[in-house]
Amino acid sequence: MREIIKKHWNDRSDEYYKGSMEYYSEIKENPKRAFPVMLYPLIEKYLGNLKDKKVCVPSSGDNVAAFGFAVLGAKVTSCDVSENQLRNAEIIAGKYNFSNIEFICQDSMKLEKIKNEEYDLVYTSNGVHVWIDDMPSMYKNFHRVLKPSGYNIFFETHPVTRPFGWDNKDFKIKKLYEDVEPHGDDLCYEWRMQDFINAIASAGFTIKEMQEFHSVEGDLDDYLPQEKDPKHENYGIDMKDWKQNPWAALPQCLCLCSQK
Repeated sequence: MREIIKKHWNDRSDEYYKGSMEYYSEIKENPKRAFPVMLYPLIEKYLGNLKDKKVCVPSSGDNVAAFGFAVLGAKVTSCDVSENQLRNAEIIAGKYNFSNIEFICQDSMKLEKIKNEEYDLVYTSNGVHVWIDDMPSMYKNFHRVLKPSGYNIFFETHPVTRPFGWDNKDFKIKKLYEDVEPHGDDLCYEWRMQDFINAIASAGFTIKEMQEFHSVEGDLDDYLPQEKDPKHENYGIDMKDWKQNPWAALPQCLCLCSQK
């Protein structure tokens, strides 16, 4: 499965980065745009000024977060299992002069090339955990690479949304909450809240704070605007109004801060 996932991202990396190009110039001007509006205050609360702080971004993907941290003055290590993702990230970093970033090809569940007690923060963005088949191992390695009293902060799709789907203006149940394993051609794991908490606790972290929030205007990926195309199936629906779109009644986002 891990090799299939690696190939999946190597094959799609060029297209993926093209789709993110509009964000990179924004981040250069306003690095806080690399993070959800509701999440960044949590980073400030626990990390304070990020200048010269050491930050590890495992499963860095499009590297939006890594670039944001770099512009904020942190010394960043970007890790991903996909060589092509990292190659594209280095190209973008050169184009926009995102400095202070080291790119390392690493499995987030192992982080073999990362020394013990190196970082002030390990941060993962939305969409990381769906590619992880062994969360306890991942969090044990996050704990290992953090300095004493270092922080782990993650932002993810809220698990309560996973059983539901949106199909032709209908809000439908698509699976059991407990059904977390990939099926058929699907490569993604849809972990429950208990899977997050148990992995973090078993690694030795102390949970400091959890935030559940809705997608808001101003976020890079998570604002749900009203569809303006008359031909679109969601035309005329205010996607932020839960009475029109039941999905909006649920918190779409989960953020959790824990400390070593």
